[in-house]
Amino acid sequence: IIWICSLAAPILALVIDKDDVQFNYIQYSCMYRYSAEAWTIWRPVLGGLAIVVPNIVVIVTTSWLIVIAVRVTNRVGNKIKWQGMVTVIATAVVYCLSVLPVGMFHILEPFIQDPMLYVQFFRATHAIVTINVMTNFFIYSLTVQSFREFLRQRAALIWGSNLWAKRRRRRRIYGVR
Repeated sequence: IIWICSLAAPILALVIDKDDVQFNYIQYSCMYRYSAEAWTIWRPVLGGLAIVVPNIVVIVTTSWLIVIAVRVTNRVGNKIKWQGMVTVIATAVVYCLSVLPVGMFHILEPFIQDPMLYVQFFRATHAIVTINVMTNFFIYSLTVQSFREFLRQRAALIWGSNLWAKRRRRRRIYGVR
């Protein structure tokens, strides 16, 4: 579903005005200029689709996973593992919140007249998307016990290795930092 929706903009660009291409110095890539009058209607629609469709897919699949997990645990007679539920819900919520600003940018983009505001709004909204990637590590660290154990083991391997022992010894002997 998401791949089909993501094809809407390039297909419409080819249908409406295939020669409307320029080099974009914001992203350093060739971009459609969207200068045809039809784009004043289509760009907010596509921006809305960019917000709505992925978020609906994430919300539906997350809800579906939770329902399936509850059914399976009830059938087997076990308790629900809340760490898995919290991980799935937190990851889905962070994703949904991180893509909202980009969708809003694409909806409001045709109405932004100031070039500096456009550039700053573009960069800020697209930077917010990286929050999703950055927070996954912290969500897993806080909610998944096995992930924390894995991190502890890897840290023990690194700090307990010969390389770190040599550096610590050298620091003690020579006072080197």
